[in-house]
Amino acid sequence: MAVADAALALEPADTTATAAPPAQPWWRGAVFYEIFVRSFADSDGDGKGDLQGLIDKLDYLNDGDPSGGNDLGVDALWLMPINPSPSYHGYDVTDYEGINPDYGTLATYDKLIAAAHQRGIRIITDFVLNHSSSQHPWFLDAKAGPDAAKRAFYSWVKTPPKGWKRPWDGSPVWHQLGDWYYYAIFWSEMPDLNLGDSEVEDAMMHAARFWLDRGQDGFRVDAVRHLFEGPEGKVADFEGNHPFLKRFRKVLDAEHPDAVIVAEAWSGAEDQVLYYGDGDEFHLGFSFNTADKIRAAVKDGVRSDLNQMLDKAATVFAADPGFEAPFLTNHDMPRVMRQLDGDAAGMRLAAALLMAWEGTPFMYYGEEIGMQGGESGADENKRTPMRWTKETPGVGFTTGTPWFAVPDEAGVVDVASQLKDEGSLLSLYRRLIALRHAHPALRWGTQRRLEVTGGKGSVAFVREAAGERVLVVVNLDREPSEAFDAPVTGVPRLLFSEGVTGPFATRAGAITVPPLGARGFAFVALR
Repeated sequence: MAVADAALALEPADTTATAAPPAQPWWRGAVFYEIFVRSFADSDGDGKGDLQGLIDKLDYLNDGDPSGGNDLGVDALWLMPINPSPSYHGYDVTDYEGINPDYGTLATYDKLIAAAHQRGIRIITDFVLNHSSSQHPWFLDAKAGPDAAKRAFYSWVKTPPKGWKRPWDGSPVWHQLGDWYYYAIFWSEMPDLNLGDSEVEDAMMHAARFWLDRGQDGFRVDAVRHLFEGPEGKVADFEGNHPFLKRFRKVLDAEHPDAVIVAEAWSGAEDQVLYYGDGDEFHLGFSFNTADKIRAAVKDGVRSDLNQMLDKAATVFAADPGFEAPFLTNHDMPRVMRQLDGDAAGMRLAAALLMAWEGTPFMYYGEEIGMQGGESGADENKRTPMRWTKETPGVGFTTGTPWFAVPDEAGVVDVASQLKDEGSLLSLYRRLIALRHAHPALRWGTQRRLEVTGGKGSVAFVREAAGERVLVVVNLDREPSEAFDAPVTGVPRLLFSEGVTGPFATRAGAITVPPLGARGFAFVALR
């Protein structure tokens, strides 16, 4: 590992040629951290994570002191659903203005917001607009019959229309209840809300205000592609989604202009950008394409996947009025370390790429220590308890019996041990986040791929903002790279690297990049 100037001194690049960086929305410069509260930290020994447990761990995430310490340095938390729900995951909500009693109370949540804000941490939560629980009082009323008060809160037919099915597996979306069928795209126990009904819209707007008025900083909105359905069984990306989302954004902008909304539009980049509207729908959108391409590039060791995504970012994303949210994996995917087959060097490179990438990066809890989760594809195995210590069975998560068995992990995979090791994955994440914070070019700058040779795994791109440029070079290959020229000008100054074997040099119209070790990478300021 090589760090310019001093062991941990991540010096900002020289930006004296420009004035102070222009003001940016807080979320553009942020690093987000996704948390499944049930699996993060248990304060009362019942085996289930809770809000007080999260409060107790805030100093690990960000202690509010930018001068140093052992904190990770993240700026914002995304909490998976914290509402009452009959399911462990919480995505079938029974009260949009309540707290799951497993997690605490509204008073505890208010305490969390205050404690987080005191440390400079923002909080957003999942907002499940698309569907409720079948146990929600609205559905319990609606299913009583056609004359029920809340009947119009959901969609009902006597005969299911032909051609309607889930786009990802072809399963039916109409579910029988007596002589009627109701619409539920994900699961029969998650009936879709009829957001075209004015009373439903008013209720969801009220719920959004409820949380923002308490000091919450925004929402991650689940399943935005499926909010409305159109003729002929169009159950994804129907144009009716957008007028509703524009009204939702208008309410937020008028009453809480600092709030952010993040779209989960699980599809390709071309569909993702639809949900920015004309800058009047979502502020951020998860880039599933970027996640897929980074993982594939690191696993395969060739640059085509990464170059393809860099080029797509320069075309599909370049003119969009939103901002990308790159990530590696989330709660619906096998963890990135498992997808990389436990490849520690590959995990380090993936982390570097995430923190180098254009947009607002999102991490998934435990990613920073290399958690793999369980072996099977069951969702619970993607959401296992956080490993704070190496002591089993509770691994510092609980003094009781964990709600879900903690799987064995290869290597040293716990926070306490990695905090003591300057070469650990956790220490790398801390450095990368600090590096990103120090450089406007990395926080909100543009991104441009450079055409390079020098081996099948050599990739280079430039981030630029506020008169500052940072060159990022990587070697995806499991073998050392050759030296190569990056077609960009400037005087290079090494900021941070792993696997660099020589100095960077200037030549006519290019920077000569020294050979990079296997899975090596470097961040280089260009004056």
